[in-house]
Order: sequence, then C-alpha cells, then structure tokens
Amino acid sequence: MPQLDRIIVFSQIFWLVLIFSIFYAILTHYFLPKFLKSLKIRRQVIDLNAKEILKKTEGTLNKQNLLIKILVKNLEITSNLLVNYFGQLVKNKRGVDTLMIDQKIGFVILNTIKFCDFKLLDSIFVYPKSLKSKD
Repeated sequence: MPQLDRIIVFSQIFWLVLIFSIFYAILTHYFLPKFLKSLKIRRQVIDLNAKEILKKTEGTLNKQNLLIKILVKNLEITSNLLVNYFGQLVKNKRGVDTLMIDQKIGFVILNTIKFCDFKLLDSIFVYPKSLKSKD
C-alpha cells in the first residue's frame, strides 16, 4: 500500500510539523502582539470613557443640586412675598380680582408640575381658597 510507505509517511510528517511550526511562530510573534495591543488600547479607551462619563455625571449632579437649592430659595422668597402681599390685601380689604390671581397661580403651579420634580413641589405650600380670615 503506497499510503503507508515509510519514505512517503516520514516526509509528509516532516513537512506537516515544519509548516505548522512556521505558522505557529508567525502567529505568536507577529499577529498575537498586534491583537493584544489592540485589546489593550480598547480597554484603555473604555476606561477613559468611563472616567469621563463619571466626571460629567458628577458635574451634572452638582449643577442639578445647585439649581434645586436656588429654586427652593427663590420659591421660599416668592411664597413669603405672596403671603405678605395677600395678608396686606386682606387687612386693607381693597377690591382685588381674586379670579385673575387664582388663574395666574394655577398657571404657575401647572407649569411647575410639568417641568419640576416632586421634591421641589413639596416645598410649595398651597392654601385652599375656602379658608377666609375674619377680622
């Protein structure tokens, strides 16, 4: 049988080992370092992007907290001004168009509900119209 001839089998095994050894050497010395380098660069890019996202998130949260503090402060000032103004109106009993004032306050509260969060809304005290003060 020519497939099992010793002369042919040994030369085929020799060339098989030689070609796979050369192929292995080329892969490990040329392509594997390039592949590992690209993986390392990708990992560095991912880490840098994660750090940048973390910095931007912290900056955004700080700005958001500052904005909430400013809004709560301004809402407290506005609330105090409105309470003082309406208190003076009730004491002076001047003619006041309460319907127009109620519509404006309702419009402000509606826009606040649309564009603000509930923590901010909880800081606003709204008193019902049915409570009338008596002198």
